Amino acid sequence: MHSPQSAHILNHLQALVGERNPFSAPGPLEQAGAYILQHFQNLGLSVSREEVPFEGTLSHNIFGLKEGTDPSQGTFILGAHYDAVEGTPGVDDNASAVAALLEVARCLAEDAVKGSIVFTAFALEEYGFVGSHQMAARLKQSGENISGMVALEMLGYRTTEPGSQTYPPYVDAAQYPDTGDFIAVVGNEPSQSLALGLADVLKRTTPDLGVEHLVLPGRGDSFVEVRLSDHCVFWEQDFKAAMVTDTAFFRNPNYHQPTDTLETLDIDFIRDISAGLAAYLKNPAV
Repeated sequence: MHSPQSAHILNHLQALVGERNPFSAPGPLEQAGAYILQHFQNLGLSVSREEVPFEGTLSHNIFGLKEGTDPSQGTFILGAHYDAVEGTPGVDDNASAVAALLEVARCLAEDAVKGSIVFTAFALEEYGFVGSHQMAARLKQSGENISGMVALEMLGYRTTEPGSQTYPPYVDAAQYPDTGDFIAVVGNEPSQSLALGLADVLKRTTPDLGVEHLVLPGRGDSFVEVRLSDHCVFWEQDFKAAMVTDTAFFRNPNYHQPTDTLETLDIDFIRDISAGLAAYLKNPAV
């Protein structure tokens, strides 16, 4: 039997599963956005939407703002994209992360936080980070005080099969596990304190989770395989940002496939990641 926290996550996954695409399945994409918005409202967050036009379609970034008690602390962004590639139910990619986003917001609903938090559901990550690029550029132009950003990208696939975990060629695989049973935190050099701080809190909050981290040199511009999510556009605008991921196609054989289904996920894995993220956001070290 699932814990209450895992049951919340499972409910979200069941509501979100299915093709969510602006061209092949615009209706389900819009319904997923409405589901997220409603849950943000139910948690007492200040909710807004931002239009994201793309090639004749119109999608939305969805924001749930939790006001902080100290404006000098700035605003932290926790984000996950809610669209999916054509032809896939998109459960690990990226309903798993949206479920975690909603669970973290629920965990923090009754807590006061010093810095404001914007829980963000991004549109159209699968078409080149369209929604997050629009948000990051807007924030840069306005000069808003953004203390940091974390992108949640595929959080639900865990396996203990030997040899199940692979790595990009520039990563020393000997320094990391060969089984896909950990969560990874990826940052760049300017975001090193954020990435290391987040990894440390994840480890301490849920000791059995298994946490690994990677900090790329410079801004991380040359490392294509770990730039395939919404954090990278925040790097490009010189914000501190990190990605939390189950490592996608370096582990999950169902990546961008019709087999990316609910049955392949480890719900308790998502629960433990969510608990660690909530603990971090109470006092983020950036």
